Amino acid sequence: MDKLTNESLTKPGSFSEVFFGMDGGRLGGKYWKVVYKEYTDKSFTLKRKQTSAETHLGILGPVLRAEVGDTLQVMFMNKADRIYSIQPHGLQYDKPFEGVFYQDGIKRKGYQVQPGETFTYRWQLKEGPSESDPPCISYLYFSSSDPVRDTNSGLIGPLLVCKKDALNSNGAQKDVDREFFLLFSVLDENLSWYLEQNIETYDTNESDSENLEFQESNKMHAVNGFMYGNLPGLEMKKESRVRWHLMGLGTETDMHGIYFQGNTFQRQGTTRDTLSLFPHTAVTVSMQPDVSGEFEVSCLVSDHYVGGMRQLYKVKGSGNKNPSVLRSQIVEYFICAEERQWDYSPDRTWELQNFNTTEEKSPGSLFVGTGKNRLGSRYKKVVYREYTDATFRTIKLRQPQEKHLEIFGPVIRAEVGQILLITFMNKASHPYSIQAHGVRTSTSKPEAVMPGNKTQYQWMIPEKSGPGVSDPNCIAFAYRSAVDFVKDTASGLIGPLVICRRGVLNQARQRTDVDREFALLFMVFDENKSWYLEENIQSYYNSAEPLLRDAEFQKSNKMYGINGKLYANLHGLEMVEGDRVVWYLFGMGNEVDIHTVHFHSETFTYKTDQAHRTDVYDLIPGAFQTLEMVAEVNGTWLLHCHVANHIRAGMETTFTIKPRSGGGTVKRGLSILWLLVTTFMLRLIW
Repeated sequence: MDKLTNESLTKPGSFSEVFFGMDGGRLGGKYWKVVYKEYTDKSFTLKRKQTSAETHLGILGPVLRAEVGDTLQVMFMNKADRIYSIQPHGLQYDKPFEGVFYQDGIKRKGYQVQPGETFTYRWQLKEGPSESDPPCISYLYFSSSDPVRDTNSGLIGPLLVCKKDALNSNGAQKDVDREFFLLFSVLDENLSWYLEQNIETYDTNESDSENLEFQESNKMHAVNGFMYGNLPGLEMKKESRVRWHLMGLGTETDMHGIYFQGNTFQRQGTTRDTLSLFPHTAVTVSMQPDVSGEFEVSCLVSDHYVGGMRQLYKVKGSGNKNPSVLRSQIVEYFICAEERQWDYSPDRTWELQNFNTTEEKSPGSLFVGTGKNRLGSRYKKVVYREYTDATFRTIKLRQPQEKHLEIFGPVIRAEVGQILLITFMNKASHPYSIQAHGVRTSTSKPEAVMPGNKTQYQWMIPEKSGPGVSDPNCIAFAYRSAVDFVKDTASGLIGPLVICRRGVLNQARQRTDVDREFALLFMVFDENKSWYLEENIQSYYNSAEPLLRDAEFQKSNKMYGINGKLYANLHGLEMVEGDRVVWYLFGMGNEVDIHTVHFHSETFTYKTDQAHRTDVYDLIPGAFQTLEMVAEVNGTWLLHCHVANHIRAGMETTFTIKPRSGGGTVKRGLSILWLLVTTFMLRLIW
């Protein structure tokens, strides 16, 4: 069963049926695997029983724990049918203890264990967590005889490395009530040592290992080896001190934007509810859940989300009253979902000048050109828009400083301690909703609002939703529709949510500590996944040639936009020399949505445990970040994603810094002082 929808995993037409169906030679959801299991002693006759706190480990091996100064001794017996080993991250060991190593330019095998044999590994923990790290940080261990095939076959486990005296006599962290270790990975059964055995066991004499659909059905989008909410044991008590250790594994498609619904976490002095994860990396975060209920922990990368990389965690405790909301000032917004014709590239002048070519030869013609097998730059979409009151008769006109928002919904702003009352009306033709990141709500998932209907949401902003001690004065989250997250977002429903410290916003809900704010969404809008694809084909395909729904057509419908605009069609990014500028960056989308946001001629700071300066920031789906900049060099400058094919596809625009007429030097000096003082204050708080 899909535990998130209470429907069968083999329901015809469902995404899960791709992986769990068994017709056409597919193998379903059962596979032979090889796993690490812990035994009670060196006789390897009695397996150690898992405790209730370990049931969530799933396919993972046992948690290995060590403090600085320890030597970790692991006796490994290979009861499988081929050579395997154990190799850790984060520990020190002699060269022969490495599974595979190079000596004199020659590839040599270290201590790999033959079937039926036993070997004892010795690893030293000489260097542990740094000063700014939590008391314990996570790594992983794995079989390195053939790292790709061994890990896809199942040999992977968690390793906890701690500061001295961080663990009690039972090996548990002293300042933690619950610990969870989650591995996010597309386990590719096509690369498993046991593929042929699985075909022999589970197929119906129709399996073809060369068939692309068969291969896709064997790519299991899993968390600890489980999909679609089937991972057990993710339970904790309200207000308990929880550590989440998140690990990645796999190929270049295994970049994950991990989202914790319902509760925020703290990492390096910052407050977030999403984090980025890549193969063979690990991230440790702290959470103290203050809302009871059942919530999702999932990967927001579109294909991973629909492919089943979603689980449920449960917070037990009575009531949802949140004592950290100290005052009850209510801030109201009236937001509507409405359908519009959207033009990703209404003006092609910049594109053609930039590539120094004609429309026929421009690389942009694939995306925004019309003709055979292409729809062009116009599509029907649905967007969030703000109205003046609950009658939804008068739309709230966007001010010049909001021009850049384009496809984004309105910026919703609130301070810690406030309550946001959102009246939502659905004027569109499909069911939609609004679900916000980072805030506290009365329900874990908002109900779908039918066309023509409206509802109210109440979002509470406790301290745990606000900026952390190392954060700037305001941090960014997103709000979006959650009826069908992937299709709703591809159709256009997303907006920025800005949460600030007390006293930062004025009566008009504008920040008083900066001069300009910009919110930018870097996302490939995949119109193939939009609710309106068929309507768009009917409306905008104008060629006499028959439409071929081939790979090129699908590629032409992927729009590499910044706020839904391509090839410098995003306007309104204007400021004055010396201005204190804040950029809220948002990443969303699919596996291609790895973006490196580059500002020409300017640098900015972003904050983790300290302030860091650069001119490029990396985004993946589910990443939200606040950047602070002082506009210093007047002129019009390029702002783009620096991934090469994203540039060619149009993920570029410009921003303009106008010269200040009089007082420029004073203003610039005050702005630089602003950055220095805020950085000093953060260090002092920390």
